[in-house]
Amino acid sequence: MITVLWVDDEIQHLRSHIRYLEKHDFRILTAHSGQQALDVLRENQVDIVLMDQMMVGMDGMETVSIIRKGYHVLPIVMVTQSEEEELMDLAIGGEVDDYLTKPVNPSQILLVIKRLLMGSRLKTQRAAREMVDQTARVMDLRSHEMDWRKWVDIYRSWVEKDFSSGGSLTDEMRSVDKNRFSDLELDFSKHVELSYPDWIAGTGPDSPLMSHNYLERVVVPQMESSDELVMIIIDCMRYDQWLTMAQVLEKWFHIETNFMLTVLPSATPYSRNSIFAGLLPRDIWRFYRHKWDENYGEPGLNRHEPYFLSEALGRLGCDRSIQPEYVKISNRREGDALIHSLSKLLKDGFLAVIVNYIDHLTHGRSELDLIRDLAPDVTSFRKLAETWFRSSFLKEMFHTLAARGSTVVITSDHGSMFTSRETRIKGRGVSGSLRFRFGSSMSADPKAVISIRNTAEWGLPDDRPSKGYLFARSDFFTIFQSVPREETYKFRNTFQHGGVSLEEMIVPSIILKPKNLR
Repeated sequence: MITVLWVDDEIQHLRSHIRYLEKHDFRILTAHSGQQALDVLRENQVDIVLMDQMMVGMDGMETVSIIRKGYHVLPIVMVTQSEEEELMDLAIGGEVDDYLTKPVNPSQILLVIKRLLMGSRLKTQRAAREMVDQTARVMDLRSHEMDWRKWVDIYRSWVEKDFSSGGSLTDEMRSVDKNRFSDLELDFSKHVELSYPDWIAGTGPDSPLMSHNYLERVVVPQMESSDELVMIIIDCMRYDQWLTMAQVLEKWFHIETNFMLTVLPSATPYSRNSIFAGLLPRDIWRFYRHKWDENYGEPGLNRHEPYFLSEALGRLGCDRSIQPEYVKISNRREGDALIHSLSKLLKDGFLAVIVNYIDHLTHGRSELDLIRDLAPDVTSFRKLAETWFRSSFLKEMFHTLAARGSTVVITSDHGSMFTSRETRIKGRGVSGSLRFRFGSSMSADPKAVISIRNTAEWGLPDDRPSKGYLFARSDFFTIFQSVPREETYKFRNTFQHGGVSLEEMIVPSIILKPKNLR
């Protein structure tokens, strides 16, 4: 039961209001003075305080000041007869949470209490019901009734609702139906299994924006309409992490939000090379075989990106005499140097920037217990990424680009999946990543992985006849048969990428147009 402390030197005149609140299952404590209010607080568990301003002796503002020394988050509502703006400013500046002017009716009081104490909870419950209903509708559809747009819509809705609830939507959904979203992820993987070859072969307006056509469909059109264009690839950025940045950037830019589907594997050597080459991994291997390296985990797998970018822009009709500038940022020192060099780098009007920090943070969390303890789940990891951004060179660079009037296009090469379930695999010459594998004679539980034999149809290198790929579904990670079960704990509840999930494959495609900052 919620306990309300109502402080008013004429509390006897508020009995009807008190009875109204008691009928709504609130426990009401009363005090006739500021000192009595302090005594009641010391002896009772109070959830919210209604404070009269004009009282004999210690007035409301003085009482609030004393309360705040020991109760920093206790909601306090100032109730007064005065409508002077100066008093309103003083009250809010004195850390009250709301302000009501007398006479007040009981429903006003009820609304304020519900908003301050129950607003977030009620919003989360409503969002959870909406997501359960939306998910049920999706799962009732047959496979041929779904398309990539519907998957993007449900993912966007889920993330935005969870973000606005501070992550509490996820907890609420677990209490409503803990398996619902896992089932949805598995359904998405089945849809990808059926549709992916058609997605990558599509050239019409209904085909999805994907890594290999991002340059053609987003970057080149913006180059043609902008005096200065900066393309930023934030490695391993999920949509929820982008939202933490967007709330800062909306004061400087008009934000146009769309989405891109990554190529498979949803891992940097494939998806980011595809962005810069404007080609599928299969075609990068075929046309630039001497520059293709598939030894995942080896350094320098993306070292040819500047070359791929120059080739792709020329192939798409851009002026070959202009060499696009390309910068990769891995730390603050490199970021600060980039900001100081913007004018030089943008002399021809185009700059490509890779930002590796979120990728470093993601891998660091898997490898360092300290980061895992600081960010044990999706919500806390998102907050850690937000903390970095708010004090990063990237925020400062966005501000500088807005002041320059530069257009900015932003995307990610892939997202990441919070993995929790293992599945065992076997095969010959199998690669070592957790969310995808390639090799020969591979096998695994088909409920946990997508198995690919016709590699060329999936846009993958067909460099040997016996080669195949496995992509983990939903939140599974793959482990060799020989790995002892006690050693798999290090991989459970970590962020991984390369497989088939909404979080890995659906990434934001953002266009920022600067506002007039004068």
